[in-house]
Amino acid sequence: MYSIITFLKKNLTFSNFWIRNEISLFIIALVANHLTEEENFPLNDDYRFPWYGIFASMMVGSVILIISYFNFKHFKGKYFSTKINTQTLLRFLFSTLGYIVLAYVLLYFILIGAVDADYNLYGFLTGISLTLLVSSIGISAAFAKDIYELHKMESISGKLKVQQGGKITLVNYSEISFIYSENKIVYIAKIDGASIITDFTLNDIESKLSEQSFFRANRQIILHARSIEQVQSIENGKLSVLLKPTLADNKAFQITISRYKKQTFMNWFQGKL
Repeated sequence: MYSIITFLKKNLTFSNFWIRNEISLFIIALVANHLTEEENFPLNDDYRFPWYGIFASMMVGSVILIISYFNFKHFKGKYFSTKINTQTLLRFLFSTLGYIVLAYVLLYFILIGAVDADYNLYGFLTGISLTLLVSSIGISAAFAKDIYELHKMESISGKLKVQQGGKITLVNYSEISFIYSENKIVYIAKIDGASIITDFTLNDIESKLSEQSFFRANRQIILHARSIEQVQSIENGKLSVLLKPTLADNKAFQITISRYKKQTFMNWFQGKL
């Protein structure tokens, strides 16, 4: 029972993609259907609540949202994890709209055939044009937060500015394997086995990293997917993670992921495979 309550508290929030966008979709459907027909306007003497219109709008909107979500998930794993620019964003948008066109054409002809109605080219083209326009706006709004999180890097041309004492070092994000804290000092472990002392706290440096590429494993360490050599389940639902490289001082890292972070970690890690 406790695990069910914990799950509901964690997932039934406005930050959840589906909750956030389905609520937004319902509000849009509610407003739009009250304005499109005279009898649906609340001040009209013959006012009728547009149950059917809202339901149909929610169904169509949900189909578009599902198509967009899975295409975004594909792009997130294959393209956005390495580069987010205008070209990849437009490619995501137009490929999503292409899938929506296919779904629209399929549903249109199925429905026309089901009610034995005549095909109307003007109505078809008008409907698909409006659908693509609204979909473009909706997709941009639905994924703006996710794209921002993926792109969030306070950096200098893809570099992390590390200041230690009077010395400033620019470290390429592509050089970072993991970042760890030891004796209240934060180090950047590079893929070549070298380590750099910083004057950051882990919280400071976490705010400068892409959540797509890096994962805060515990209070002492932040991982990049390239640092993971092996993942193994251990007692009490925990994970043991072996990291690479071994540092220049022959120090090897093997960390533990708590059972509370296990699923979040696995979702993140499997998205990199």
